[in-house]
Amino acid sequence: MSAFDALRHMHDELWDDERGMVRYARGVTPGIDLSSLNLHSVRETALGALLDLEVGNDERGITAIRSVLALQSPLSEWPWSGTFPVTAEQPEPPGRDAIEWVHYDPNWRQFLGCILALAALEHGDALPDDVIGGIATALVRCVMGEPDGRIAPWYTNPNLMHAWLQGRVGAAAGDAALSEAGLTRVEQIAERFQRFGDVDEYNSPTYDGIDLLALALWVRHPPSRRHQEVGSAMIARLGERISTLYHPALGATCGPYIRAYGLEPRRYVSLVGLWLHHSGEPAEAVLPTPLDQNSVHVHDLYFLPVIRCLAPAVLPHLSVADVRIERRHVQRFGDTHAESLLRPDVAVGWEFDRRQEFSIDQYVPFSAHFTIGGQPTSIGVMLPDETAWVDCRRIDDEAGAPRFELRAGGRAEDVGLRIVAGSELTVAPAHVTMGACEIHFDTSAEEITETVTPIGREVQLRWATDRVAARVDVSIGV
Repeated sequence: MSAFDALRHMHDELWDDERGMVRYARGVTPGIDLSSLNLHSVRETALGALLDLEVGNDERGITAIRSVLALQSPLSEWPWSGTFPVTAEQPEPPGRDAIEWVHYDPNWRQFLGCILALAALEHGDALPDDVIGGIATALVRCVMGEPDGRIAPWYTNPNLMHAWLQGRVGAAAGDAALSEAGLTRVEQIAERFQRFGDVDEYNSPTYDGIDLLALALWVRHPPSRRHQEVGSAMIARLGERISTLYHPALGATCGPYIRAYGLEPRRYVSLVGLWLHHSGEPAEAVLPTPLDQNSVHVHDLYFLPVIRCLAPAVLPHLSVADVRIERRHVQRFGDTHAESLLRPDVAVGWEFDRRQEFSIDQYVPFSAHFTIGGQPTSIGVMLPDETAWVDCRRIDDEAGAPRFELRAGGRAEDVGLRIVAGSELTVAPAHVTMGACEIHFDTSAEEITETVTPIGREVQLRWATDRVAARVDVSIGV
């Protein structure tokens, strides 16, 4: 079954005809079956409408859009003005006690705004007047409800989407000030991209995919010539980097990752995995098998109709090539240094001097991909709550085998590391080993916790100190 057919089958399973929306799939949250709560997902309902409109099931698609439009927050002085709930059952935010990301998701303005706008642009002929008008009103709310300064310059994916929405709404309303605000945002994004040579949410298997979607909107449906110029340049750069870092034999994109939900595309649905699949990679190489509503992060499979629609702007810049000779890629953001090394039998990524708070639980400053018994696998270092930063630097041995020095700093009086792996680990207080990768700590850990998760095995180590160091050896690829 193709990925598209798998999506159609899943969509039919999850559609609730009585509610006119899509239920949560079982694999949305690893380890937690939210499907038993009978929750209805707002974003996936909108994306499912695009799927239905594409395959000619117009009545169901129209019902879905009407259901989504009815859930948008009105314009107000509250910080959730103009956004959408994550689920239809999510209660109204509790006034001044509301917590961002808990009681409301501010980025749903950008996600739902772009999805609804694309539905009108691509399938407007199939939509009745009330839906077209409802979408137009919703887009105004998405743009006008966004608080000034809420989206930081480094916050790539909502920034890209909002720049497009501002331009679209400004052009549709003949609002010169709003159009100018969109262009100002484009220039700020372009300046930062030119300065660093890449996006701040660098090498993120999910958010690179969102960035490509947003930039493809800039190119395919440009609010201005400048959107199209900048969007084309950024897509070319992102496509080149993704193509360079993708290792077909190992079925993985080389790290380090600024934000990642897992290390292996075959274990969870990622947007980059969907883009690579649509560019020609077999589904089993970059997506879970079987692909159904039990797959981890399966809700992102709903972006497939958007990818199919916007593919002409992106696919010319994605190329998959076997790693026959060594590839290196270096990326710097000021003092932050990220480096990737790909050889036929290994892909290793590492980074140092990054200090951040946002999404630190998704940060992977070191990762290695190789094979054990002929099967691709991976190992990576992530940060638990008590750890503030991890630096990883390369210090090869005399034979030139990849060797690294890893240092971690805690927030207070303790420090920890999460070792995430795709295969069995050998664990001791002073070292962790998986196949060709060995991590030797300078002191023994006081606490060790081992768990098996839907995306792999995890070992969490903790030391009663605010600093720990380790040597990491990758004994292949000399």
